[in-house]
Formats: sequence, C-alpha cells, structure tokens
Amino acid sequence: MIRKTSTLTTLGGIISGVGTGLVGIPITVTTYYAQIVKDGVPHWFSILTLPMILSGFVMAMIGTTVLGVASRGQDDVPTIPQVEAATVKAVAEKVVSATEAKPSEMPAVPVVIVQKKEDV
Repeated sequence: MIRKTSTLTTLGGIISGVGTGLVGIPITVTTYYAQIVKDGVPHWFSILTLPMILSGFVMAMIGTTVLGVASRGQDDVPTIPQVEAATVKAVAEKVVSATEAKPSEMPAVPVVIVQKKEDV
C-alpha cells in the first residue's frame, strides 16, 4: 500500500511537471521552426518528437494519479472510532426494525420453557 506523505506529493508533482514539459517542448520547438526558421526541425529532433510527446502524456497521467492518491484527505479514510460508531448504529437500527416488525414478518423462533424444580 502507498503511504501518503509529503514526499509522495512532491514526487507526483515532479513527474506530472516533467511529463507536461515533454509534451510542450516538442510542440513549442516545432512551432518555432515552422514560424521563424521555416526550414523545419532538424532530423534528429523530428525523430524524438513522437516519443517525447507519448512519454510526456504517460508521465503526466501517472503524476496526476500519484498526486490524487497522495492528496486524498483523512476524511476519506474512516478511523477506528468511526467504524465502531457505524457498527453500533447498524446493530441498533436492526434491533429497532425487528421490534417494529409485524408478527407475521418475524421469524419463527422455537421457545423452550424451563421450570425450576422445587425441592421436595
């Protein structure tokens, strides 16, 4: 299980930021070459563009997921007293519903009558 720590939040932010950068850098450089230089990007950069964008999207997705897990609040995880209170409430509701049930809805329970033997 992943522990929620500030380190995990920082790591998720870094992964997401680098992933977003890997998507933005190729798009920015390609736009720059298309608008300003007009010769097109160098061949070596052209080969790296698709892998950079794909890995950037994957890293941004992973980073955002890690941030979501790390920033999940304490409100989302029940504490032991909350679990105990919910259990007591459920038992009480069941008892109340059983006592308010019509006799025809109650389950048949065998009754055993035990009498004390009197000393002779």
